[in-house]
Amino acid sequence: MLDINFIRENPDQVKENIKRRGLTGEQFDVDAFLGIDTKRNGLMTRADELRARRNEMSSVHDRPSPEVIEEGKRLKEEIKKIEEELSVINNQWQWHMDWFPNMLDESVPDGAGDEDNVEFIAWVPVKGYLSEDEVGGRDKSSAAMPKLDFEPKDHLELGESLDLIDIQQSALVSGSRFAYLKNEAALMQYGLFEILKKKLLHEGFTPMVVPLMVRERALYGSAHFPGDADQVYKIDSDAVEDNNQLYLVGSSEPSLFSYYMDKVVDEKDLPQKFFAYTTCFRTEVGSWGKDVRGIKRVHQFDKLEMDLICKPEESDAMQEYLREINEWFFQQLGLPYHVITMCAGDAGYFATSKKYDFEVWLPSQGEFIELGSNTNAKDYQARRYNTKYVDADGKRQFVHNVNDTGCPMGRTIIAILDNYQQKDGSVVVPEVLRDYVGKDVIAPRSN
Repeated sequence: MLDINFIRENPDQVKENIKRRGLTGEQFDVDAFLGIDTKRNGLMTRADELRARRNEMSSVHDRPSPEVIEEGKRLKEEIKKIEEELSVINNQWQWHMDWFPNMLDESVPDGAGDEDNVEFIAWVPVKGYLSEDEVGGRDKSSAAMPKLDFEPKDHLELGESLDLIDIQQSALVSGSRFAYLKNEAALMQYGLFEILKKKLLHEGFTPMVVPLMVRERALYGSAHFPGDADQVYKIDSDAVEDNNQLYLVGSSEPSLFSYYMDKVVDEKDLPQKFFAYTTCFRTEVGSWGKDVRGIKRVHQFDKLEMDLICKPEESDAMQEYLREINEWFFQQLGLPYHVITMCAGDAGYFATSKKYDFEVWLPSQGEFIELGSNTNAKDYQARRYNTKYVDADGKRQFVHNVNDTGCPMGRTIIAILDNYQQKDGSVVVPEVLRDYVGKDVIAPRSN
C-alpha cells in the first residue's frame, strides 16, 4: 500500500496517478479519504486525551470522592463511544488504503489500453535484435517477424494431430479450460523447467517449493486482493483445518513473497533471489469466449516464476536483470519476441509501479501472444507484508519487491509448436530441448 504520509503530503499526485490508470469509483476518492483521515486522527487524539485524564485521576486519588467516581464513569463512557465510532472510521479508512494503487514510475507512458503500450525491444532468430527503424510499434516489428511459406496450423490442431494435447478427455474429467499434455509435450515441459532452473541456480537464486493454498493476507500482501479477488478460487472452509479460509494461488508470487512476511532482513543479505515451480489456478472470470481454444487461457497451468527482494536503490536495475534472464531464455529456445512497456491504463494489478510484458510471435495467427510479465512493485507489497531491512544507519526500511513470470509452461509450448511447425504437419524440437524430448522432430504417429 502507499505510505499514508505520502498521501497526506501529495494528494494531487495520488489523484493524478489514479486518473492516469483510468480508475473510477468511491474507493479511489482521495478527498473523501483525507476527510476520513482527519476525522480519524481527531478521534484518536481525543481518545488518548481522555485515557490520559482517566489514568491521572486514578493515580492521584487513592480514595476517590463520589464526584471523582462519577467523572471516571463519564470518561469511560465517552471513551467507549469514541472507540465505537473509530471502529467504523477505521474500516472506511482501511478500505480506501487497500484500493489506492501504487504510484506509477515516471517512465511509464500515458495511455488507456493495449494500443498505447510501447515496444522497445524485438528479436528474431538468426537476425537478432531488430534495428530502431524496425522497432517502435507492432505493425513495424510484425513485418520483420518470421513468416511460413505454407498454410500453418494453430497449436491445438498440431497438438491433437501429433497426440500431444487432449482437451476432449479433460472436458469429461474436469470441464472446459483444462487439458492433458502428453508424450513429447509433457517431456518438453520438463525440459523447459530444467533449462531455466539451471540458469537461475547459476545466477544464485534459491529454489523453493511453496504452498499452493494460502490465507487472505498472502493475496492481500501481493495486491491480488482486493482488486483481483474474482480471479481467485476459494476453498470451502469447512474442509480446511480450524476453518481457516484458504485460496488457491494464481501465481507463486504470493507464496514466495509471503515467506518474508513480518521479517527483517540484513542489508548484507540483499538482494534475496528465489524461484518456484508451481501449478497455478485462475477462474478467468470475464474472459468467456476469449482465447479459449486449446491451452492458451485455462483454469490450471504450470509456471516457473522468479522473484526477488532488494534495497530501494536496486529495484530498477533488478527489474532489468530479470528482463535479461527472460530474453536469454527466449533466445535459447529460438522464439521471436518483443518486450513492451505497459502504459498507465494497462499497467496490471495495483502493485505495479512499472511493468514489462514479453510477447512471442505466432506465425499461424500473425500476432504476438503474451508469455509473461516483469513488474517492479517498489515498496507497495513490502508495506502490506511488513518486510523490512536494516540499513547502514541502523534504520528499518521497507524492501522493494520485483517479480517475473519466468516461464508459463503451456503458453511457451504453444509458441514452440507454432514457430517450429513444418509443412508436413511435424514439429521440429528446439535444439536445447532435444535431449529432454529424446528426438529432433515430432512426427505424426503411425497407426
